Amino acid sequence: MRRSIAAAAAVVTLAATLVACGGSDGGSDNAGPTKDAGSSSTARPAGEQSPDATAGGSQAPAGKLGDTLKLVGMEGSLNGTGTIEADFTLEKFEDHAKSAIGVLEPAAGNRLVAAKFTIVETGTGTYSDTGYAGANVFDANGQGYQGKPGTPTIGKSLGTQVIVAPGERVSGWVVFEVPEDAEITAVTYLMEAVGPDPERTGKWTLD
Repeated sequence: MRRSIAAAAAVVTLAATLVACGGSDGGSDNAGPTKDAGSSSTARPAGEQSPDATAGGSQAPAGKLGDTLKLVGMEGSLNGTGTIEADFTLEKFEDHAKSAIGVLEPAAGNRLVAAKFTIVETGTGTYSDTGYAGANVFDANGQGYQGKPGTPTIGKSLGTQVIVAPGERVSGWVVFEVPEDAEITAVTYLMEAVGPDPERTGKWTLD
C-alpha cells in the first residue's frame, strides 16, 4: 500500500513540473508580442514632424527647387464638379525675406523666409484653396513651420485664396516665420489642406 501511494505521489509531482514548464512545445504560442515586418520602433521626438511623414507610410511626390510636381485633389472634392489636379512648381526660395508691411515683421529672435509657387490647373475642375495654409517649410531637425498671410518685398503674395480654372496659372509668394538660426532644408505644399494625404502633398528639398 505504501509503495502504491509513493508511486502515485511521484506521478502527481511529475505532472505539476511539466505544467509549470509549459510542456515540451506548448509554450510557443505564448512567446510574447512580435513586431510586424516593416514596422519601426524608433519614435520621433514630440513636436517634430518630418515632411516625409504621410498617411499610410506612402511617400509624397518629391523634387528639388525648380521642379514641377503633379498633385491630385481630394476624391469628392468640395471644389465642385470635375477632377482637381495641378502642376506645382517651387520657383524660388528666399532665406531672408522682408515684409512689405511693417506690422507683419517677425518677432524678436525669428526671421522670415519665403517660397514662390506657380500653380497650373491640369484637371477638368476649378481648383480653389487657401493660398498660404497648405505650405510649410521644414528645418534640419524636422520641425515644420506653416505659411502665414503676408507679402514679401520681393514680389506679390500668393494671397489668402487661390482660384485656378482649368488651363490657367497663378504665381505668388508664401511667407513663413522661423527661428533666426533655423536651417531650412525642405518646402512642402498640401493641396486642399484638410488632413494628410501623400497624393496631395508635394515636397521640394533645398540644396
